[in-house]
Amino acid sequence: MPIAYSYIRFSSEKQAKGDSIRRQKDLASEYIERNPQLGLELDTSLQLTDEGLSAYKGVAQTKGSLGVFNRLVEDGKIERGSYLLVESLDRLSRQTPRKALAQLSALIDEGIVVVTLNDNKVYTSVSMDEDSGMSLMFAIMLMSRAHEESATKADRVSRAWRQKMLRVADGVQLTKRVPFWIVKEDRTKSIADKVAIVKKIFKLSADGLGGQRIATLLNNESVEPPTTKAAKWGISSVKKVLNSEAVLGVLNTADGVRHENYYPRVISEKLWIKTRFQGVTSKSTRDSHSVHPLSGLCVCAVCGATATRSGKSGRVRQDGTKNIWRTLVCANSMGARSACSYQSISYDKIVKAVLMALMGYQYVPPKDDIGGELWQVGEAISFLSDDIIELQDSIKVNKGSPTLRQELTAKMLEYDELKAEEARLKMLSRPFIAREVEGGLKALLNEGLLNNKCFKQVVRKIAINFNERSLIVTGHDGTMLEEKIDLSNVYA
Repeated sequence: MPIAYSYIRFSSEKQAKGDSIRRQKDLASEYIERNPQLGLELDTSLQLTDEGLSAYKGVAQTKGSLGVFNRLVEDGKIERGSYLLVESLDRLSRQTPRKALAQLSALIDEGIVVVTLNDNKVYTSVSMDEDSGMSLMFAIMLMSRAHEESATKADRVSRAWRQKMLRVADGVQLTKRVPFWIVKEDRTKSIADKVAIVKKIFKLSADGLGGQRIATLLNNESVEPPTTKAAKWGISSVKKVLNSEAVLGVLNTADGVRHENYYPRVISEKLWIKTRFQGVTSKSTRDSHSVHPLSGLCVCAVCGATATRSGKSGRVRQDGTKNIWRTLVCANSMGARSACSYQSISYDKIVKAVLMALMGYQYVPPKDDIGGELWQVGEAISFLSDDIIELQDSIKVNKGSPTLRQELTAKMLEYDELKAEEARLKMLSRPFIAREVEGGLKALLNEGLLNNKCFKQVVRKIAINFNERSLIVTGHDGTMLEEKIDLSNVYA
């Protein structure tokens, strides 16, 4: 007696709440009842349901239960002659016709009979080969239409987001997903008790506390976490607050525009900058002879001469090290007939300004079409993270429900796919890949990297205008990492 496997897939939460699951189940049962001559027995051991997985990007075909079924077929654990019942071909795949056809061909070549229940069409290796190509052409036509519909929808969503981002400058609220200290319905208003938490976090960071200590302190004081879905504060939630420019009232949209005063400012610029660079000056940088990543990169923006280090020693500290006032000056300013006037700038200020440029380049969205895709993927990851937290809490309450566990597995697989897509888009969006920028940051923070080889993969030149007390950082490919930085606003 042949075994029939019913595969059900839907891609959105809206479909889950609607009639999609019941309809697809009923179609499978009705097909078996209408065709008693086939002697089909419906399998109940495999849960072939992919909830919220996309067939357009190929997630369901590889990571979902459909992927499990494909592997069982390849391993010979699904017998030849078995039936796979699906509502329509687009439930199997919405990828390009070539990829969709390859998947269908792989199944029928292994002896699986594929039945589309919306039109009672039967696909087998025999029918695909012996009807003058009619079944093949029909399948390709359906696959082309399904892919085109998905591609059109994806493009429409992308364009809608881009148009919405353009309207932010006109005062339009982009989304109701706002920082936890902002009123969801009105992004121009803040919540007083939540703002107090934000200020507390920044004050503790400015006092030298790290993310773990801040989280522990907040939890010990029973401070309400940023979301009701979280049981307590964690390092990531603390760092998310500290790294959010929303505290300055800024919204960075994926089209590369920085929107000032989008939110009400809750943290001063001075406190923000102070918390950026806790711990930048390490013990090794106290030695005036230590090698630093900025070596050989700093020049005078006026005359082009090398910016050289100078300084003097002060009193001896309690730990035995000397206090050194290190500065950079234009090399031409130290001669008898200098082309530039002698102006010195704190070396630590230069370091922190360059760090600002690198951090800005790392986090500001790219100014190209990829930004729209990055924005969408980022929003999807954010929503999915919330869903995963909810499911984990529900599993604890429902004592490890198998259904919830299966849903959680699907969500986490989708999360991994989205993170991989986000990483791919980020690599395309900037001339430097993320790990190069990260390596430059580590070198600048002196995390065991006492040479500037890694740093020079990112930075080509640091042009310092000693008279204006500003600098411009240029990447190794000629890209300006950030607009001119005013050193008077950098605190050493």
